[in-house]
Amino acid sequence: MKASRVEQAARNNAIWCDTICRSHGAPGEYLETAWINRHRAPPYYPNLVTFRRTTDQTALLQSVRSLIGQKLPGRWAVKDSFQDLDLSELGFEKLFEASWLWHEFSAQPIGAGTSDIQWIRVVSFDELQHWESAWSKTDGAGDAPRIFYPSLLTDHTVTVLAGFRGKKLIAGGIANTSEAVAGLSNVFAPSNHESQVWADLLGNVQALFPGKHVVGYEHGENLEAALECGFEAIGKLNVWLRRE
Repeated sequence: MKASRVEQAARNNAIWCDTICRSHGAPGEYLETAWINRHRAPPYYPNLVTFRRTTDQTALLQSVRSLIGQKLPGRWAVKDSFQDLDLSELGFEKLFEASWLWHEFSAQPIGAGTSDIQWIRVVSFDELQHWESAWSKTDGAGDAPRIFYPSLLTDHTVTVLAGFRGKKLIAGGIANTSEAVAGLSNVFAPSNHESQVWADLLGNVQALFPGKHVVGYEHGENLEAALECGFEAIGKLNVWLRRE
């Protein structure tokens, strides 16, 4: 049976989470309805992502309980991609709600219009360090440990994009591909320029991966910006947080 749009977006996100975790030497595994990581995940990344709807959640909840039994250190999260889990009785609290996004592929990708941002593909370690520094300041990550390792630059499914105004790196995003979609994540932009950056990134991703739908998930200002440039909100998700 063909996967729904939300299932395609959720699976793409699970693959991205696994890509990041593998780059940290902490790979996950794919179950029938979810991706699970039994190691300590990098900051901001969950230990379980559901990617297929199911009416019988017995196995899924058992996977969550197995992670609880491992007593993972610190805080860890579950991404409930279909907003159909209640994990409060297992000691979780809801961290945030977000919307899955979908943009249909176009035979004629949108252009950057009158954008004054120059976009490049990050290809070197120094460029990636510069990109992560700009991302962390915009995203509020501050002095968090490094998340984006150089191995991402040799992964053919991943593209890191940096936007410059003059010589200053002001915006960015990451695309990862899977099956018929390309995921867009880790978007950052100057205040009041979110819509411009989302439109630019969409055009770049469409040009880089012709024929693929563009997916992702967002909340807050980034969600508003994505909707303004033509993305469709196709479903809700919850991120649940547990503190050991």
